[in-house]
Amino acid sequence: MNKLSSAPKKEQLKIYEQVVLRIQEMVQTGALGIGDKLPPERDLAQTFQVSRSSIREAIRSLQEKGIVESRRGNGTYIIHTGNIVEPLAEAVTEQRIYLLQIMEFRQAIEPAMAGLAARNATPEQLDAIAAIIEEKAPEPPAGNPWEKDIRFHCAIAKASGNPLFEQALYNASTALEEIRQAPLQSPERRAQSCSMHKEIFNAIRTGDAALATESMRTHLKQVHALLFTTV
Repeated sequence: MNKLSSAPKKEQLKIYEQVVLRIQEMVQTGALGIGDKLPPERDLAQTFQVSRSSIREAIRSLQEKGIVESRRGNGTYIIHTGNIVEPLAEAVTEQRIYLLQIMEFRQAIEPAMAGLAARNATPEQLDAIAAIIEEKAPEPPAGNPWEKDIRFHCAIAKASGNPLFEQALYNASTALEEIRQAPLQSPERRAQSCSMHKEIFNAIRTGDAALATESMRTHLKQVHALLFTTV
């Protein structure tokens, strides 16, 4: 079995993949052994400070790899201590390609979307965007701080006046959440994102389509640089 040190860095992985590695660590250190029952989802979510959906996804991944077995009405048990490090290393490469595709999609449509919002946003839509900006995002594990970020971009899509933009972001909501996972989870990075959101909104509010377009483009360039220097 490969040593854990040969695994990809945790900040390179999706949240559920980090949970998978944490459980593997528990097996390697003897905290969990074959035949042991995993703690309930609620307890694992609190221990790892992630959502219960991430715990469920991690358990599904472990089941597919034959590491654990879920027994109806009786919980989830360790049934094998197999090597899961190599598959996760492959997942990192796949994730880089996926993130690049997401960023190409965003950089292609969101600057134009912001420019249209500067021209077409109604007072009610501007109020809705402003309300999102003023919200205080919950800190993990109380909630997902990036849910506010997703709603901000979707609100701009709605304000563009073109329902195709709104539909495109809605259809890509799962992908947009992926891009806001571990590589961006820090107070400093969230603060930087909030600052850029305010710049984008101010340009939209004043009807400056050129500035709104450029501000969104700059914001997405920063996100791109952040992702591909940490992933």
